[in-house]
Amino acid sequence: MEIKWQGTYIDPENLIEISHGDKRRLLKYLNRFQELIPERIAVLEESLKVNDRKMIRQIVHKMGPQLQFFGVKDTAPFVRRLEFEYETIPYDQLKVLIESFLKKMDAVQQEVAMIIKSNF
Repeated sequence: MEIKWQGTYIDPENLIEISHGDKRRLLKYLNRFQELIPERIAVLEESLKVNDRKMIRQIVHKMGPQLQFFGVKDTAPFVRRLEFEYETIPYDQLKVLIESFLKKMDAVQQEVAMIIKSNF
């Protein structure tokens, strides 16, 4: 399977391996990512606005396996940190962490859209 993948944020190896070289399956996974992640980002943004730390932790925890599945680079330490420190991180630091994460997720979504456009 020939896939054009010039990504900065996603390591395609796991995704290509799991799709077994089937472009339809790969497209299904990419589309599923585009369905789930924006919903979770919206909840994360709202939870940050109201300082709902428990919901922030839950959403980041739900996103963790998806980020790993898609090979989103450098997110595992962030996910682990929030899972364990969500109650004790000062709000200012939490806000900076989440905002940085949200910027990265925006770039990841753009990369997924580019991959779909370039290959399907």
